[in-house]
Amino acid sequence: MPDMDHFLDLPYQERRWANLVLTLPQATVLSAAYTFARDAHATQTRKGSPALPYIIHPMRVALALIEEYRIDDAAVIAAALLHDVVEDCGVAAEVIRREFGGRVGDLVAELTWPRDRMAMWERAVALPRASHAVRMVKAADIIDNLRDLGCTASVPRPAVLRSVYGYARWGRALLTTLDARAQEQFTEALAVVRRVHGGDDGALPLPPNPEKECRIVLPDGVSVDRYPVRTHLVRPADEVLALVRQYAIAHCQWGDLLAISERVVAITQGRAYPLAEIHPSWWANFLVRFVHKSKYGIGLGSPWTMELAIREAGLPRMCVAAFAAAMTKPLGIRGVFYRVVGKHINAIDGPCDYTLPIADSDTAGKPTQGSGYAKLGPKDPDGVAQRIAREIGVDVAIIDANDLGVNVLGASDGVDRAFVAAAFRDNPLGQTNEQTPMAIVRRATSV
Repeated sequence: MPDMDHFLDLPYQERRWANLVLTLPQATVLSAAYTFARDAHATQTRKGSPALPYIIHPMRVALALIEEYRIDDAAVIAAALLHDVVEDCGVAAEVIRREFGGRVGDLVAELTWPRDRMAMWERAVALPRASHAVRMVKAADIIDNLRDLGCTASVPRPAVLRSVYGYARWGRALLTTLDARAQEQFTEALAVVRRVHGGDDGALPLPPNPEKECRIVLPDGVSVDRYPVRTHLVRPADEVLALVRQYAIAHCQWGDLLAISERVVAITQGRAYPLAEIHPSWWANFLVRFVHKSKYGIGLGSPWTMELAIREAGLPRMCVAAFAAAMTKPLGIRGVFYRVVGKHINAIDGPCDYTLPIADSDTAGKPTQGSGYAKLGPKDPDGVAQRIAREIGVDVAIIDANDLGVNVLGASDGVDRAFVAAAFRDNPLGQTNEQTPMAIVRRATSV
C-alpha cells in the first residue's frame, strides 16, 4: 500500500521514481520512457486536481507495478509509463514502436482504448483474455484511479459514478484473473471512493405524483422510495440520454436505479406516427374486432395501432398469434397472443384520455401539444438501458407501466427485473398529465 499522505505529492513521487529507477535493469530505457510521457502529458492535469500534473498518474502506476507487484520487466514498466500517451495526447503508435521497440508499442496499443463508450466497454470486457502484462498494467491503472478519486473529493459525483460503475463491473472481472493482493487493493480503494463520494443524500426534493406514495414495501419486506422526475413535454427532436442528464443524474447516488418510461424512449427514437399517415389495412380493421378494450390504454384496440403491430411483427405471425389466443382462451390460458407475436408488441399504444399527446414543435422550435399519434414500442430497449447506464453510472430499466401492471422491456446488466416490476406495481409515474417519465428508485434507509 503506498503512502497515501503523499499520494498527490508530485515532488515526493518524483523522488521515489528517481531513486527506484536506478536499481532496475534497463534504467536508461525507463528514464527515457518517463521523460517521453512527462513531455507528452505536459499540458494535462488530473481530474479534480487542476494544479496536479497528469504525469503523476502513469508514474504511480509504474511504481505500483515495481513495488507492490514485484514486476521488473522493463517493457511492462515502460508501457505503464506510456499507457495514456496515444489515447490522450495524440502520439502515434508508430512513434512508440520506433522509440521503445515493438513489444512496448504492442502493449501500449492494447492499453489504448477507443473514445466511444460502447466500444470502450467491448474492449474492457475482453480484458480477462488479454496477456498477463496488459492485465497487470490495467489493474494497476484502475487501482491508482480509484485511490486518486478517494483523495479528491472535488470530483463531481456524476463523473465518479460513471467511472466506478465500470470499475465495479468489468474492472472487478479483470481483477479476479489476478492474485488476491490486487483484488484486496481494488476492494479497499473502491470502498474509500464510496465513503468519500457516497453517503445518503436523504429524501430528494422530488415529490410523489398526486394520489401516489413515495415509499412502497416490496413483497420481500424491503422498502424502497420512488422519486418521479419531471421533465418538459418530450418531443421527437429530444434525445433520451440528454433528458436523463438534464433532469435526473444530479439526483442519483450509489445503488440507485433509474426507471424510464418506454413511451419517451419510443418518441425520441422516431417511433411515433400521426394517425393520418398510418392508413390501416383491411386486416387491421378485421383483427381489431377481437381485441379486448381496456380503460387503461388503447393498446391494439384501434385500427391504427393494429396496423403498426402488423408492420412490426408481420401479418402471418399476427394471424397465428390471434388464432392461438382464440383456441387457448376458453381453456383459461392467458398471454398466448403476446408469447407468439412478441412481448414488444404489448408496448404499442395510441392517443387516449389517460395520457398527454406527443409534443409537436411550432416554427420557432417551441414544443406544443400534438394529437392523433400512435406509437410502437422502443427499439432495442436492453441496448438503450445499457448505453444510458454506462454513460451515467447507475442501473437503468425501461418500463411500460400503467394501472394494469408493469412490463420491464429493457434493463442494464445485473438489474433484477422482478424487483423493478414490484417497485412500480402501483404506477408511481402516473397515468395522466404528470410529465414524469422517469423515476429514481432508492432503497429506503429509515422507516
